[in-house]
Amino acid sequence: TIPSDAFQVRAMVQILRHFEWTWVGLLYSDDDYGVYAAQAFHQEMQLFGLCAAFSEFLPHDNNIRDIQRIMEVIQSSTARVVVVFAPSSFLIPLMDEVVLQNMTGRQWIASEAWATSPVFRTPRFHPFLGGTRSIAIRRGEIQGLRDFLLRLQPNTDQKNNMLRILWEKIFGCSFETEKASGEQVKRVCTGLEDLSTTNTPYTDVSGLRASYNVYKAVYALAHALHDLIQCEKGRGPFSGNSCADMSNLKPWQ
Repeated sequence: TIPSDAFQVRAMVQILRHFEWTWVGLLYSDDDYGVYAAQAFHQEMQLFGLCAAFSEFLPHDNNIRDIQRIMEVIQSSTARVVVVFAPSSFLIPLMDEVVLQNMTGRQWIASEAWATSPVFRTPRFHPFLGGTRSIAIRRGEIQGLRDFLLRLQPNTDQKNNMLRILWEKIFGCSFETEKASGEQVKRVCTGLEDLSTTNTPYTDVSGLRASYNVYKAVYALAHALHDLIQCEKGRGPFSGNSCADMSNLKPWQ
C-alpha cells in the first residue's frame, strides 16, 4: 500500500542536486524506518558527490541530554540544510529545543513520516520550519467516502463497538444510563445524533494520503481478480497464454 522508501530517498537527493545543496546534515529516527532510509540516503548521496556534514540518530527515549548534544552538532556545523527521516514523535523534542534556543537559518528537508504532521503546522514552529521542503504520500479523493461516514450510526451495527466508542467521544455522551457507581449519566446517547454538525478528523476527508493508498491497493486487487475471472483461453498472462484455474487459484497468479 505504499512505495519503497528507496523512492523518497532518490527524490530527496534530486531536490538537493536541483538546488545545488552539496553539504548537508542528516537526522534519522532510531528505528527500522530511519536506519534503513539513512543507509540508502548515504549511498545515493555518494553516487552524485554529495557529502554529509553530520549524521545523527534521534533517540527512542527523547533523552534531553541527547537532544541538546544533537542541537550542538547542528549549530556548530557549517551545513545549513538538514534532512530528517523520522516520525513526528521522534522529532517533537528536538523541535521544541529548536524553538527554545531560537535556532533559525536552517533549511529542513522532511520525509513523508512527518511532512504532513499537523503538529508542526502551527504559528509556534513557523519561524523555524517555514519553507521546509518535503516528500509526501500523494493525496487523493475517495468518492462517496464522506457521505458513507455520515450515514453510519451505532444502531446499524450492534457488534461494532468501535463506532459506539467514537460516538461517545464525538458527542460527549454515553450509551450507558448509569455509571459503575450507580450515578446517573449526565447525557445519554440516542445514536441518532447528526455527524454532519461536527468538525472532527473522522469527517474530514480533505487530506487522504495513507487512506487513499489503501483505497488504490484494494481497487488494484479487485481489478486483478476481475481480469482473472474474465480471462479467455489462449489469451491469458501465464505460460502458453493460459488462464488461471479459478477453482484452484494460486496466490502468485
